[in-house]
Parts: sequence; structure tokens; C-alpha cells
Amino acid sequence: MSGARNSTLTRRSFLKTTGAAAAGLACVGAAGAALSGEVLAPARAHAEGEERTAHLCHQFHCLTGCNLKCTIRDDRITLIEPSDLMVDKKHSTICLRGIGEVAHIYAQDRLKVPMKRVGERGEGEFVQISWDEAIQTIADNLKEAQQKYGEGSVFIRKSTEAGIEFDFLAQLIHADSGGNWGLDRGQANGLGPALGPWSYLSNRSHWEFKDAATIIELSHNPLESAMVWSRPLMDAKEAGTYIVTIDPRFTGTAAKSNEWLPVRPGTDAAIIQGMLKAIVDNGWYDEEFMLARTSCPYLVDRATGKSYRSAEVVAPNPTVVGAEPVGAPFVWDTVTNAPVLYDNATAVPALEGEWTVDGMQLVTEFTLIKEWLDTITLSWAAQTSGIDEQVIVNLADRYANNGPAIIDIGLGGADKYTNADVLGHSTALLVALTGQYGKKGAGLGSYCGLGSNDPSATLNYWVLPEEYHYGESPVAMYDMPYQENNIHAALTFGDAFTLEAGAANDMLEWVKSLDFFAIVDLYHSSAVDYADIVLPACTKFECEENVKQLRDSMGHVMLANGMVAPLFESKSDLQIERLLAAQWGLEDLLPETYEELARFMLDGAAELDPRMEGITYDALLANGGVMALPETGEDYLPDGLAEGFLTPSTRIELYYEYLADQGHGLPVYEDANEAYESNPKKEQFPLYFTQGKSRYRIHAYYSANEWFQEDFGPSLNMAPEDAEARGIVTGDDVRVFNDRGSFVATALVNRSLQPGVLFMAETTYTRYYKEGFLQNVTNSARLERGYSMFFGPQIPYNDVLVEVEKA
Repeated sequence: MSGARNSTLTRRSFLKTTGAAAAGLACVGAAGAALSGEVLAPARAHAEGEERTAHLCHQFHCLTGCNLKCTIRDDRITLIEPSDLMVDKKHSTICLRGIGEVAHIYAQDRLKVPMKRVGERGEGEFVQISWDEAIQTIADNLKEAQQKYGEGSVFIRKSTEAGIEFDFLAQLIHADSGGNWGLDRGQANGLGPALGPWSYLSNRSHWEFKDAATIIELSHNPLESAMVWSRPLMDAKEAGTYIVTIDPRFTGTAAKSNEWLPVRPGTDAAIIQGMLKAIVDNGWYDEEFMLARTSCPYLVDRATGKSYRSAEVVAPNPTVVGAEPVGAPFVWDTVTNAPVLYDNATAVPALEGEWTVDGMQLVTEFTLIKEWLDTITLSWAAQTSGIDEQVIVNLADRYANNGPAIIDIGLGGADKYTNADVLGHSTALLVALTGQYGKKGAGLGSYCGLGSNDPSATLNYWVLPEEYHYGESPVAMYDMPYQENNIHAALTFGDAFTLEAGAANDMLEWVKSLDFFAIVDLYHSSAVDYADIVLPACTKFECEENVKQLRDSMGHVMLANGMVAPLFESKSDLQIERLLAAQWGLEDLLPETYEELARFMLDGAAELDPRMEGITYDALLANGGVMALPETGEDYLPDGLAEGFLTPSTRIELYYEYLADQGHGLPVYEDANEAYESNPKKEQFPLYFTQGKSRYRIHAYYSANEWFQEDFGPSLNMAPEDAEARGIVTGDDVRVFNDRGSFVATALVNRSLQPGVLFMAETTYTRYYKEGFLQNVTNSARLERGYSMFFGPQIPYNDVLVEVEKA
């Protein structure tokens, strides 16, 4: 095993050097200043000393997972470059976030020592304490809560930069983990029942972009949010693919597109439904695909809205919460003129029609779809979305008749409205009626590194004995401020409370009411000031060992190696979890080291999957930590529909019977909760407030990078017309406010936005705002039907109206 190394700056040496030992506990301000000095100073370009190279996989939450080559001089990371070890050279990539990691690692806002709160929650007043005291205090408070209120009274969640590789402690003590996230899953909720769980991830490769005739970037901005995946899109552009971006703002991706449709915020579903209207009215649908691969010919009882099924059970739909097993569906056989099971090999199903059987009026799903589309008009779609009627028709024509075609969806933007499931359901219909799915150059989903772009490795995962598991989560974390619950103590690895909930003021008031709250983080994130105990975690570049995370990404298996020692008094996730588990006498259930964990994950993998032959721990180290799977390369393409869809009938199932009682068996359009044109609230708060991905951050991650903060701190983009009406110019401090709260940001007046629409990069830490915090104004509304969906209700971060004034 790799030997453990001592930190170059221990608490003892720090206290001795600064003369603070006699002063007892250090004030956190003084401690931070003293610890920051030489350690955070830039490395000397001409320093004499040892230089070596390390390789590791990028941020776990990054959708791409680039392998990074790090130059280390005198145990300090001095340069970060794309890896030169990738077998497939198109994956030797890096973006601004990776390049900027040096500034990020050595940022002034690193948490440096364990701390204990001495002021009121939210004031940010702490004193330094020892690791022993911090761990003991956390364990004592979690145990006390469980003794008083039961196991379900403790909440533990991993969410951000502090780590998400594994989650042992919550299972060891049966803690509540907070249930569904409610993040970036609005469209997924609408797509899931039709195409199966996780169908919002593309089942095709983005390297097929160049094989598409048409690509629709639906509220997606990959040229900024996933920069290293911009190459496939630019390859497609060079090959002559017609690219259309649907987005309220003129993004980097829109700038490279053939066409930009500046949709009104929260109304993307109206464009899709207008396309459906044009496709059906003009007969541009693919009958062969609809009959063979979709539920369009399935029969429905018109009176009850229930599907007509046999007693022969197939399975429940895995994307519907609490769904019961269902019978096999019937279709109408035009040969026997009678209902038969959908998989009858000799039947010739009718695509549309209506028949009487045993007093029931049975119709096909496609008949219901056509009747629903008869209730909407193209003029309605144009008026609602703000996109010209003929533009919608032309896009429908291009998509249906000039294929193959791809819809690349974003996990932000249009996803962050209460009505996002309607958009997902509508898009599933669009794909099903045109057959633009499961063939080269055609598909649907998020193509940014999450799906089947490259082969995946087979790895073992450390599983705890079955008696150790998460406790029940009767109330999701985002509902805890609003619904009665039994949570009295919380521990988060990263800032879950302000990053994963709208209306941050409500969430933080609830956090204040807890008996105890502790946080493990790398940086002084927004929730730190509310914690009773703060523990400093180290970055992915630091570890007590020479190795750290094992990950498969981009068709390669990657073992982070050549680590630098943890800065200050920070510790790795694994060692923090082991210290906590030891308070319950359970540390022996966890791997002792990252090396042990990596060896376990690789041991015997080749017996399960021959592709893993030769990919061992020792072989990885000998190869710099990077080895490719045999399929990796230009020729790899996933097999789109070989096994069918993960639905009960293995077809695209378009009629959502479980929502029929709520009027959403088909995706009936509805306005967003707050952000819609006719909302009377617009008289007081007339501007649409939107947020989204940035090239400089992933959510709030990388906020501590001082290089980014110089120019890309909290900035509000607004159209010239809106700025002029309020006497605002670029560089002004402006107050953004509504009836939920307010914050102050710097105005950036530019032409990338429609009048009436504002935009900010997704949230950053509260300490970088002059006043307030972006999440103070965001929405916490919940749709009731969301609770029966796979991912739970969507948090509607963009479903927001505000006003802006000079601060």
C-alpha cells in the first residue's frame, strides 16, 4: 500500500510558527490569514527543487470527466494541462474550469481548520478547534438526536465539491438522505414514463452529430456549459448539419447555429406542441414507426380514460412512483376486426379509430392525440411562445422530413419551470410520431457526456452489509421548510441547503431551527455561516495517499495518482467518513485507504467483463493511471434500440394513464407557476429572471477561483431597453427583488437578451455578494403531480418574476 504522508503544514507547526499556541483557540480570521500566507502564494517560476507529473480525473460532478496532467513542483501544483495519456486523442481535452484549477486549489477561501460556531447562526463567527473535538461534537449531537427523536431525526447528504464518490455514514446510522433532489429533472419527469428511466440521457453518441441533417438544441448551451463537447457540434456544422437553438437568450451555441428561436421563458412546450400540430395536420408522421415502436395503436376506454388491458400482467412502469403491475395492452386488429394483444405477430393494428366492445367505447391513443391537437392552434403556439407561426411550421417540416434529426436537451433553462414535465412529455410525442430515434444521426436526450458517448467500464462497488442502509425520507429536503418533519440534526458534505432548494431565505430559516448542523466543505460556501461545526475537506488533487479516486470516463479507466498532501488541516472524504464511523465503532466496514477501495473496485472485474482484462491497479499505476477500454475510439457507437425501451411493453408509451385524473394523460399545456405573460404579478415584478450554466463554474463550484471572481462574480445580464428604463449602465450595482427576497449584483447591459428577460450564471457563494444572495428570489413552488413522478417535483429556479433598481 502507498504510505501515508504528513501535511507540509500541520496545526502544530502552524501554531508554533505564528506564536499562537499560547493564545489558546485561534480566532478564525487570524487563523485564516496566517495559514494563507506562504501556502497560498504563487509557486516561484524558477524555484530549485523536485518536479513531477500527476494524472487525475476532473471534478466528479463535471459531465465530461477530463483526465488532467498536473505538473507538481516542490509539492505544489503549478500547471494543469490536458492529459497526454488518452488513447483516443479526441479526449485529450480541458476547459476553463480545468485550466483555472491552480487558482481554485490555492484560493483564499479554502476552509483550513476545523471550526466551532461562537456567534449566532448566520453571523459566521467561529473559533478553531481540534479534529478530535470536532468529530466528537458531531457524533455526540447526531447520537443525541437519534436517542431523543429516533433514527429518522438525522439528515445526512452529500452534494457538492466536498465529495460524492461514496456515501457510507448515512447508511451506517440509517440517516434520512433527503429523498429526491428536484434538480435538473423537469423534462426527465415528462420523458420517463414514455421512454423509460434515465431516458433524458441520450442512448446515442454525440459523435453522431455530423450524421444528423438537423439538430435542435432545446434550451441547451453546450458551447459554454460543456465546452469540451463542442467539437462534435462544430464537426456537424462543418458537415452541413442545420442547427437550431431554442433559448430565451442569444447564447454561444445560438451564435454558432443556423437559426436562433428566442422563445419566451417557460413556453418551450408551446413550440413543440405547435410542431406536433403541424406534423399531424400535414401527415408528416411515420406510421411504420408508430405502429411498431410506440403505444399509438393501444386502446383506451374513452369514458374512464383507462387503457384497455388483459389480465396478463407485464410489469409496472418503473418511472411512476407507486405504480402497480399492469396488464398487456390491446390493439385493434384490422384482419379479425377485434381487439388482440399488442404483441400478436399476425395482427395488423389500426393506428386510429373507435369501436364498441362490451359497452365500452374504445379508441386508439393516436385518435386521442389527434383530438387533443385539434384543440390547439398554431396561432396559439406562436402567441404563447413568441415565435412566428411559420417559423414553427418550418421547423416541424425540417425535423420530420429532413432527417435524421436530433433533439439535444439541456438540464437547465427550460427544465427549471414547474411545467417542465409537459415539455418532456411533448418532446416524447414529437420523437414517437416522427421516428427520429434509435438510428444513426437521430435521437433525443442530453448528449453532454452523460449517455452512451463512450464505452463504460465494469467496476465493483463497495457495498455495506444489508443491515446498513438509508433511513426513510418521508419529506424531501426541499420540502422540509414547509412540511412537518422529524429532522433535528444535519450533516452535509458540501452546501446542499442553498444549492438544492429555491427560496433560500425559507431554507436557511429552517436550518436555524435545527438543534445541530455540521458541514464538510472545501470552501467557505453559503451554508458554512449557519453551521455549528465546520470541517475542512481537501480537493481532488490532495490526499493522505499517493492515489485517490478511481473513475471510468471517456472510454478510459482512470486512477488519480501523484497526489499532493492535504493543505492546511484538511482531510480526504474517506478519512473524514472513517473518523465519524469510528464514533459508532463501525470504521472497519469501510475501506481503510483509497488504494484498498480501488483494488476492490478492480478485483475480478475481468471475470464479469472480458473487456476489463489487464486493467488492474498495478497496471494503471504503470500506465500513469489511465487505460482505455478496447472499444474506445472513432468506431465506437452504442446500439440504440437493440433491447427496446424500459417500459412495460418495451415501446414508447405516450398515454400517461396515471395522470389522466389530473388532466395530463396527454401533455396538456399549462402556464408556468409564476413566469407567464398574463400573470397579474407582472405589474409589480415585470421581468423574467433566469439562471443557467456558465463556462466558468458548475453550479457554485469553482466560485472560490479568484481569477473567475475578478470578472465573473455575481453579474446580472439585462437588455439595453430594460436598463435604460431604469437608469442603469454596465458596472452599476443593482438590486434584484421580489416578494421572496432580494440581492445586489453588478449590471452587465448587453444585447444577448430579449427585453424583459434577465440572466445570471448559476448561483455562487453568498460571501461574493454585496448584499443578499441569488437564491433569495427563486421559487419553491411544487406541482402536486410531481410527487408521483420518478424524480419528484422540479425545483423551478427559473419560474421567477422580479424587478430591478439601482442599488
